[in-house]
Amino acid sequence: MITARAIASGPGPRSSHCGGFSLLELIIMISIIGVIVGVATSLISGETNSSKAAKLQSDVATLNQLVSFYVADGGSLAGLSNPQTVLDKMKRTRPQSEWQQHVGIVSGRLVDVRLRATMTTQPDSANNPRAVWDRTKQRFVLSNASGSAVSDFYLDSTLAGADFGTETRTKSVVSFNSSTSGWVWGASVANPAANYLDPQPFTTSTPGNGFNPNDAAPASSTPPADPGTGSGGSGGGGGNPALPTLALLPIPTITPAGGTFAFSSFPTTATITSGAPAGVATLMYSVNGGGWQPYTGSSIPVIPAMILQARNETTRPAEYSTSPTNTQTYYRLTSGFSGAEEGSWGNAIGGSNLVTSIQNSGTTSTFNSGNTKLDLGNGQYLDAGVQNSLSFTPATFNSITPNTWFDFGAMQILNGTTFYNSEATGVTLTVNLNLTQPTISATTHVDLGLVSTPNTSDRLASADIVQLINPTTDFTVNIDGVQYRLELQWVSLDPSSSVVQGNNLLVYEGATAAVELRARFTSNY
Repeated sequence: MITARAIASGPGPRSSHCGGFSLLELIIMISIIGVIVGVATSLISGETNSSKAAKLQSDVATLNQLVSFYVADGGSLAGLSNPQTVLDKMKRTRPQSEWQQHVGIVSGRLVDVRLRATMTTQPDSANNPRAVWDRTKQRFVLSNASGSAVSDFYLDSTLAGADFGTETRTKSVVSFNSSTSGWVWGASVANPAANYLDPQPFTTSTPGNGFNPNDAAPASSTPPADPGTGSGGSGGGGGNPALPTLALLPIPTITPAGGTFAFSSFPTTATITSGAPAGVATLMYSVNGGGWQPYTGSSIPVIPAMILQARNETTRPAEYSTSPTNTQTYYRLTSGFSGAEEGSWGNAIGGSNLVTSIQNSGTTSTFNSGNTKLDLGNGQYLDAGVQNSLSFTPATFNSITPNTWFDFGAMQILNGTTFYNSEATGVTLTVNLNLTQPTISATTHVDLGLVSTPNTSDRLASADIVQLINPTTDFTVNIDGVQYRLELQWVSLDPSSSVVQGNNLLVYEGATAAVELRARFTSNY
């Protein structure tokens, strides 16, 4: 046995059967083991990365074959951009009513319902390729670019019982031959064209881009030209296939929506929501037709008559097109109208023997017309003593909200007795408006038509008529981009003396009608 004492005893004979290592030998051995472990780890890691990349490449190739089968069977993946959405659509089946007249297993689903895609935003540390769905080529492709992509396809057992429903697809490449008894299928299109350099899945919507295995090979190595595309195509001389329709980005939502608001409920700010998928659009907005600018998420101040526009501008034009523009305009109604009036009569018209008298001084203005004396001959006259008469007493008004009826003035209308075609057939009431809210002075004209009817035993038929010729007057005012117009209507205060029929006021024979001339300021929004 070799002891530590023997090792330290100095020079002398050494046994050839020594069972230990020197310190230098131990250091060398540990270094060698470390190198071996490092090399082994690197090889194992590289093998793992290589296996992962090979699996993804194989999965992509298999899925692209299934995509070809699905499209050939009449399915459509147009407009899809999310890989999982593509997978889920291929998990659907045709309705059972179509199975009897359909060839192949494609009447069922093409993809296992458990299939899921693992999405990552960046490649891994080894920069292994990931799968993305190319909307233009309608297939999965491998890419080392950054952004959202599939790092792995796997089976999720929790989806084993999921039902992704059915879908009715377009006519497939082959179809059931209903004219022949038995299970016989024939081509669903006649003489499909061929593209020998680009054997993409054959579809009935783009027959010129499909590969038909039944076509005879061309006599020369030069592929035949596509007769429908002319000489401007590229590649194999057959022209470029039509690109799929780009997905239209959604219209942004503006909150609150525009419109006409009461003064107290007018919004002070507005916000915009994009609604577009992440990373495919920039949300832009414009105020009052100004330049477009990116929306940062903050509230936008709103003022009366402001026009706010928003749209989603695509950042991936190969996949999405810019959305339509959402335009909202914000109108605020004024808080109310206040003011006073002054009325005067004028511009009377009538028969050949028209007789009128006007009194426009004081609070009430009065218009009289007609000759009340009947000539009995020999200088004798019968005086009925009562002319046709209209009087107007203006009213004051305070804080009248738009589109609300209010008392514009009181009228007394007398149906008198006149002779010799001497009564008026029309007259104008001119009203001076002195508004304090808003501060404005204006003049409006109320045109009245006067109809005298023959007296009979029918009281209503004998009633004289006062027509409101222009219920929508010539008075307008603009406030905060909103135009207001003055409208009028009759209101009978005594049904025993008068009745209203639309814009006509019927005054019974010999009666004095108490009437309210009612008004409102209507807005154009």
